[in-house]
Amino acid sequence: MHWPGRLLPFAAVATLATAAILATSVIPSVRADTFPGAMPERAVPAFWVNVILNLLVAAQAFGSSRRRAGGPTRRRGWTAAAGVVAALLGLALIDAAIAFAEHGPTMQGAIVALWVSVCLDLAAGVAMIVSAFVRRTTSLGQD
Repeated sequence: MHWPGRLLPFAAVATLATAAILATSVIPSVRADTFPGAMPERAVPAFWVNVILNLLVAAQAFGSSRRRAGGPTRRRGWTAAAGVVAALLGLALIDAAIAFAEHGPTMQGAIVALWVSVCLDLAAGVAMIVSAFVRRTTSLGQD
């Protein structure tokens, strides 16, 4: 398998990892945040939306990786669109990471987890966009 064939599985794993990090590290920390002015009742649902969208992007990446070279342009368009969504989800997490930096040392673990999630989402988004535009060719029995 050449490098273009590895982009979509990487994107699927990266977005799944982001969803897992948000669900297991960030959301519990945000729910327990005691910083004055913190609004976990508003932040937690927003993170769950990000988790669900990351799962949908992962499903698209995995589904697209199962289809082989020379697929219709429409499928590649969906892959590129999912890549843009992944990048936008990462950008939204940048805002959260910067906002929680003011909440003191109790949120440091969540901040690190958010920055890791940002990197994973942005990398997945770029990988999906690139894979949509890279021409994939196959030979008999090779990928």
